[in-house]
Amino acid sequence: MRKAGTYILLFVIATIVSCNHNQELDPASYVHYVESPDNGLLLKEKINGVGYSLQYQPTDYLVMLELRSFQIPEDTFKMEYNRFKGLEHYNFHIARKEIDSIVSKMNDTAKIKKQVTEYFDFKIQKDIKLLEGSDTVKCAICQCESDGNITPYYSFVIGFPKKNYDGDRKFVFYSKVLGTGEVKLTLKGSKVRDIPALKMI
Repeated sequence: MRKAGTYILLFVIATIVSCNHNQELDPASYVHYVESPDNGLLLKEKINGVGYSLQYQPTDYLVMLELRSFQIPEDTFKMEYNRFKGLEHYNFHIARKEIDSIVSKMNDTAKIKKQVTEYFDFKIQKDIKLLEGSDTVKCAICQCESDGNITPYYSFVIGFPKKNYDGDRKFVFYSKVLGTGEVKLTLKGSKVRDIPALKMI
């Protein structure tokens, strides 16, 4: 009886996973799904006193974000999709208040502030990598988004070469310039595989 019960439980779990994977969402619901921390695609963690967040950005999601629309003609959508599909995209945030507090405690603050600005603009890319199993994937694109210091975080658009890998990814950031220690955020492969399909209206 115990074996029969185990088989039934496994069947139910497999059915639930399959249903979720085949689910289709309209654009607004799809964006909500991707951005909800409950679905494991938005990671948030405080490490050594500094807050970080990492948003995985599926290509469908990125196209809507880029065009700022939920109603995109099919040809336009395909064109934009092809433009982005070669990379695996993320948005990375570092808490502004906490980084600024660290910098303000350093000697020669004005000089350090300039170095940090230059680091975010031109050098941070070399300190970011993605671990996929035994492979280390270097960051291909890293752009600091300028917002006039309005938002409470420093924001970076990040891209890694896309590979045929569906396991867990470990996002690693280690900056000697900031002295904040090693940051590791793990994106579960199962969360990426279970993203519902996008159904355009």
